[in-house]
Amino acid sequence: MEAERDSTIELPIGSLTRRRFLGWLGWGSLALALGGIAQGIPFYLKPRLTYEPTTTFIVGRPSDYQVGEMRPIEAKRVLIFRTPLGFQALSMTCTHLGCSYKPFGPPTREYPVVHAVCPCHGSVFARDGRVLGGPAPKPLPFYRLSLTPDGRLQVDNAQTVPSTWYLTVEGQEIEGPTPDGSDIKFS
Repeated sequence: MEAERDSTIELPIGSLTRRRFLGWLGWGSLALALGGIAQGIPFYLKPRLTYEPTTTFIVGRPSDYQVGEMRPIEAKRVLIFRTPLGFQALSMTCTHLGCSYKPFGPPTREYPVVHAVCPCHGSVFARDGRVLGGPAPKPLPFYRLSLTPDGRLQVDNAQTVPSTWYLTVEGQEIEGPTPDGSDIKFS
């Protein structure tokens, strides 16, 4: 009879077995997966995109407005005034709870100045943004206006200016009198 064959095969030390190869393959795959996740964490924590809307928007050309005109841009909640001195942009958002108020109206017996009334809770504002009555805690903000390179009016509702600032037709910012409503032509 032949000598029984030994079923174990001795391999030299350091040689690669199937078990050792599959073990290295598994650990290597896990390391690659964890490395990919770790590389993505900074982009998750600080994305390159901003999901906030832009703060600037176009409201037309200066020639679109007549002197004495008050034009509400309801989609952007801003009033554009064209005065003899220039343009002003005033927020249409009540400083009480953020409702949209109605455009300015002529003086009345109760309020002898040009004023606007918020229909939600009754705040009343003067043309210069002051609070005349109601629960509103602070005056209405005036927004910075500028001309784009192609000559259109641009409002930036992230930048406020004093009520005495005007943008001329030529694009210059000037300081003028506090608006009192005499610059509005009511029809």
